[in-house]
Amino acid sequence: MSRHHRLRLSAVAALGALAVLAPALPAAAVGNAGNGSFGLTPAPASDGRAAPYFTMNVGGGHAAAATAIIANLSQTTEKLKISRSTGVTAANGGSAFTRSYQSCRGPGCWVASLPRTVTLPAGTRETLPFTVRVPAGTRRRQYLAGITAELATAPPPVQVGSNGKSRARAIIIQQVTVGVAVTVGSLSRLTDRLVIRDVVGGAVGPIARLDIKLANNGQRFAHGRGQASCTVAGQRHSFAVIASTVLPGDRAVIPVNARALPEGATMPCTVRIRYGNGLIARWAGSVTIPSPPHIRVIHTGPGAYSVVPDGGVPTWAIALLVLGVLILAAAALLLRRRRSQAY
Repeated sequence: MSRHHRLRLSAVAALGALAVLAPALPAAAVGNAGNGSFGLTPAPASDGRAAPYFTMNVGGGHAAAATAIIANLSQTTEKLKISRSTGVTAANGGSAFTRSYQSCRGPGCWVASLPRTVTLPAGTRETLPFTVRVPAGTRRRQYLAGITAELATAPPPVQVGSNGKSRARAIIIQQVTVGVAVTVGSLSRLTDRLVIRDVVGGAVGPIARLDIKLANNGQRFAHGRGQASCTVAGQRHSFAVIASTVLPGDRAVIPVNARALPEGATMPCTVRIRYGNGLIARWAGSVTIPSPPHIRVIHTGPGAYSVVPDGGVPTWAIALLVLGVLILAAAALLLRRRRSQAY
């Protein structure tokens, strides 16, 4: 038996905390030569430098133009399909994009005048002029759209695993997106407000974790760095917190590994995250790290495994299983009798 799955490998030039520290490379999806190597970046400025993503200031009811450059880095001609997309906050913070090659939504609908496909000979590039049109009445704040490119023809499936007679095959789609950040209103007058809604304890295997729930209630993109501290048995343990971009009106959960915290314990904790221009988001409260589950994995048949509690299956569970088997047996017997009476 063979199954096909579509996997997308994406390269994104968007808004992350790291982009502030060092220039980002042009977004590029790179595969084997002649098999989908292409790049997408803003056109260089007058000094010859290309920004990692577009930044545009457009008022409600107005439009602005910009130009992207798409390049074929492979050794054969490539046909690429182009789409607008909408920026969202990834679950763990940072920018992600959605709605590419689908009906547009939100700021993605503001991007216009893009071609649907582009055919590039090997080693060439082409300009993609486009327009951003902001609807009248749009609220003052920052928004994120994107321009996405991928191969017009999906590549053939490749085998990624096997088990006996079964084969797993995947269609790997290389995709690249460049962000289009749009500011509606004067950036200096937009508010910053990053809020720590809650902090919840968790665990991944033997590693304790603090899940920091953030909300951006301001009008500007927000990201920051800080520290989480918890006190156990009189000893203070601190952990670095890196919060990637959270878009205005969005939420994210920032996971922080906290190996020093014991499972099954409740302790006081504090979190401080520096963001914006000297602002600090603060939180203080009690956090409980869950106890490890008391379970065992047992082999119940050829290729079959079951998870049971350490103390074995409870008596009440066994009774329910037996009762279920008896009910099924009685139903089968009744059905046989009715069939024999019918004949």
